[in-house]
Amino acid sequence: MKRYTILIGFFLVAAFMLIFPQISSKEGSLSAIEAGNTYDIVIKNVQVYDGSSGKPFKGDIGIKDGKIVSTGKLPTREAGKVIEGKGLYAAPGFIDLHTHVDRGMYFKELRPCLNYLKQGVTTVVVGQCGRSAWPIFEKIEDQVNRWQGEGIGVNAALLVGHGQVRELVMGMEDREPTQEELDKMKALVREAMEGGAHGLSTGLEYLPGRYGKTDEIIELVREIVPYGGIYHTHMRNEGDHLLEAIRETIEIADKTGAPTNISHLKAVGKANWGKVTEACQLIEDAQARGLKLSADQYPFPISSNYPYRSLIPRSTWMGEDESASQLAEELTRVFDSLRDKTLIKLYNLRTPYIPISEHHQEYLDSLSRKELVRVVSSSFTGAALTSGAENSRQRAKFLKRMEDPTEAEKIRQEITQYIEEWVGADNIIVDISVETQLIGKSLKQVADMKGKSIADAAIELELQGAKVTPLQMSLQDVEYIMKKDYVSIGSDGTAPYFGMGLVHPRAYTAFPVKIRNFAMDKKVISLPHAIRSCTSLPAEVMGWKDRGYLKEGYWADVVLFNPKNFRPRANFTNAHRYSEGVEYLLVNGKVVIEKGSFTGELPGKILSPQKTN
Repeated sequence: MKRYTILIGFFLVAAFMLIFPQISSKEGSLSAIEAGNTYDIVIKNVQVYDGSSGKPFKGDIGIKDGKIVSTGKLPTREAGKVIEGKGLYAAPGFIDLHTHVDRGMYFKELRPCLNYLKQGVTTVVVGQCGRSAWPIFEKIEDQVNRWQGEGIGVNAALLVGHGQVRELVMGMEDREPTQEELDKMKALVREAMEGGAHGLSTGLEYLPGRYGKTDEIIELVREIVPYGGIYHTHMRNEGDHLLEAIRETIEIADKTGAPTNISHLKAVGKANWGKVTEACQLIEDAQARGLKLSADQYPFPISSNYPYRSLIPRSTWMGEDESASQLAEELTRVFDSLRDKTLIKLYNLRTPYIPISEHHQEYLDSLSRKELVRVVSSSFTGAALTSGAENSRQRAKFLKRMEDPTEAEKIRQEITQYIEEWVGADNIIVDISVETQLIGKSLKQVADMKGKSIADAAIELELQGAKVTPLQMSLQDVEYIMKKDYVSIGSDGTAPYFGMGLVHPRAYTAFPVKIRNFAMDKKVISLPHAIRSCTSLPAEVMGWKDRGYLKEGYWADVVLFNPKNFRPRANFTNAHRYSEGVEYLLVNGKVVIEKGSFTGELPGKILSPQKTN
């Protein structure tokens, strides 16, 4: 009888524990959402930076069905997978507010976006600077279906580009649109918003975006407001007329009511260094009036996706008898003499980065003869106008001109004036050179080392094929902007083929540069401030209420990095190097980086807009 009593008691206790599992755990109570469930993943013993500006805390993170279901001290026996986080920092997956990875991700092999995963990035915003996140001959649904069907490594939010819309309707004409053309542009913007675009981007410093007047932009931005859209702008000027461009942006935000984000806020050119103080004051005054203004920034004083520059102006190198405009005109005349079918074949040969598709052919067939010639010739212009030391014919002509003392002195004066007005010899850095002892030195230092004038040192570097990068922004300005609580990070980077070509290292390093260099090492900003600018702040800018924090109910985009070795490895001498220190990375609850290596998973989503009004 005693044996039966013991058995009955055992079964009662077991039943009680099944019904009330939270009582059975000595490791901490579980919330109602977890009762009766197991975790897919539990991250244990990690230092948690939750995305806010607050201090970190030690704890665990429980993940189920792609979302965070609990934080605190959690039982590992209820987890399908346990990640030991001792010694690691956990943060929400980083959100890049401004990228150009969409062009590279058109190709399947670049879909993982590994250069961003290795930085801890889980979400990118694409379709920036006036170019839509899909090719000009496609619609947003084509890109969405392609990426969702074949898989992407990161989450992506798509923007529709003003420049692309304008080109579709008006070509590259420098004039105001007719009412009919404006209506067509509005319809294309609405079509994109209805297809899932998050907002409109402009590239008002580029063609054809710069042809659009303020009133035109206002009319198009108004179209995104009913959809809760956001306006991202590469402003009309980031140098001499920076403040006027800020005022135009504020006017657009004021007259439309659209949340507005200024892309890669900076002051370009030595003469404009320091203007960021007044620029930020204009932004803050507008915020005080109730306007929703924000900005993003990449943490480098060097701009452009191809930041390597010539030390000799093209006009000086090529001479008066062979200007770039003359070559472009000649190229256009040659193509104007060809048949349409031949032109289209040439265009397809010159644009291997876009696979030929039915939409592609339809777009080319729809162009007028004039537009077809322009499109095809512009695809060849870059190669045809390549000048520099590697162009043997131009090199020989340049050296011949240098044999004439009068011509040589003119060349030296033009180079000296160009360098001084540009950024100055102290702010031009040698990054690639056969003389390795020159790498990292300024042009001024190189001239002193060689006992030559600035112009002669520049000519020698150019003729040996050296690559230099100009410090177009001051480091003090970069740090000033970085401290603002409304400035997110935006790498402005691409998805390049690993090891191929010269690219800006920001595509591989923007996030560890900001977190390691500026927060952890130099302490220009605090680590919580840096992480917030990479997580909850860009999520707030985009209107997302379920990403950017490590909180219950949020998507499990999580980065675990080792604070001891989380660092950038790429630089301007060797740009194709993955960052290190990300031990684990989860995108929508799936592990894409495990123990520092890519798992092959492609769990990224095309994010749907979340209305904020």
